[in-house]
Amino acid sequence: MPLYPYLCMYCRVHACMTERDYYDVLGVAKSASDLDIKEAYRRLAFEHHPDRNRSPEAEERFKELSEAYAVLFNHEKRALYDALGPEKYDDPREVLFYRLKQEAANRELEREYQASKSARRNDAAETVGFLIFGLVMIDFIIPSWVLGPWFYVFNAFLIPAIAVGIYDSFKD
Repeated sequence: MPLYPYLCMYCRVHACMTERDYYDVLGVAKSASDLDIKEAYRRLAFEHHPDRNRSPEAEERFKELSEAYAVLFNHEKRALYDALGPEKYDDPREVLFYRLKQEAANRELEREYQASKSARRNDAAETVGFLIFGLVMIDFIIPSWVLGPWFYVFNAFLIPAIAVGIYDSFKD
């Protein structure tokens, strides 16, 4: 029986138990801005830099600070870190699955947007069609001598309404 799967499982559990949250490492909140992260990093890096602090854990702490800063200051890495958590953000397989899910969600949103856009367009075309139908009916039912000069004003609105309706029906 191979021991490799058990070894991998142990490494993952060990890494999860020893890995700290990068926000805690820098001492900032999850909602911290880039400026807050930068200030916290500079303050702590100045304090724990191996050239300034000769204690044995200072170098390890400085590496941890640098890694936390590198992840949290990069917007793409920070988004992955926030979405996947500290144990999975740098796992290529988890990142791939996350990005595939995001792309699928974006495609679904695009489909919904296009469907609502099409529905609005159909509603607008239907409304314009009813208005044009009403205007044409009024134009044919009421004789021109009843309206007098207003007949020409009425037709001045009717012709552009028909043109707009035809344009909207062929647009996109």
